Amino acid sequence: MAKQQPVYSAQQEQQLMLELWSPEIYQSPLNFALFAYPWGKPNTPLEHHKGPRGWQKETLTEITKHIKANDLKAAQRSLPEMWRSADASGRGIGKSALVSMLCDWFRTTRLGATTIVTANTEQQLRSRTMAELGKWTAMAINSHWWEVTAMSVRPAEWFGDAVKRDLKIDLGYWYTSAQLWSEEAPDAFAGIHNHHGVMLIMDEASGIPKPIWTVSEGFFTEPIPDRYWFVFSNPRRNSGSFFECFHKDRNFWRCRNIDSRSVEGTDTNTFNKIIAQYGAESDEARVEVYG
Repeated sequence: MAKQQPVYSAQQEQQLMLELWSPEIYQSPLNFALFAYPWGKPNTPLEHHKGPRGWQKETLTEITKHIKANDLKAAQRSLPEMWRSADASGRGIGKSALVSMLCDWFRTTRLGATTIVTANTEQQLRSRTMAELGKWTAMAINSHWWEVTAMSVRPAEWFGDAVKRDLKIDLGYWYTSAQLWSEEAPDAFAGIHNHHGVMLIMDEASGIPKPIWTVSEGFFTEPIPDRYWFVFSNPRRNSGSFFECFHKDRNFWRCRNIDSRSVEGTDTNTFNKIIAQYGAESDEARVEVYG
């Protein structure tokens, strides 16, 4: 791929870096999202949107509280806590959009950090999760910082060179990467350790088997403040690790169930038809609508 150049002047680029690396954005993925994407701008995919959806804002705001709590622990010389959250939902609430915002914020503000994204199937990962991530990265105000491929987002050559030269940060593990898994060889999924920060996102997590969850625990053994594990799914199974996030393991996760009808921007008529067709107590209504 040809070398990608900045789209701003050197002065504008410096100002953009100062803004994106400011405490207001470093500590707040919500502030990042509001600043980085073209909300309400004509002729963009966000032309008719003023900002993230309500449930997305809740998550982004809770992360800010988590970061500030860890800052307080650092001042008290206590070990930082790790973030773990599990969201079960109906269809169409904007899970992939939130995943994209999180990835862009983490990669932008945690220089050198690693983000791993996985899903229940290769098709889901390639054609949906990573495709959505690429769309949001392309809309970001700092899109020119990154080189986007089908399965990863990494620093563009000019940007990576500048960060390595001026900030002495190793680029080897600085990326957002889609990672496939094999239940027969779960250890192949393991091995990520990065003192700059680690984020793991499981999309459609109810279909990811227990051995992959088990090896994923190893990503977070270092006592660093920037450790994030997000799992999202429609609750399609009444067993497995995602199910246990809301039952046996509930004390270890920030759990939330999201009814699609409660989310702005969704077609409530479609969900009401599912309920009418299959019944209010049906599995279809519980999975596709109630979450």
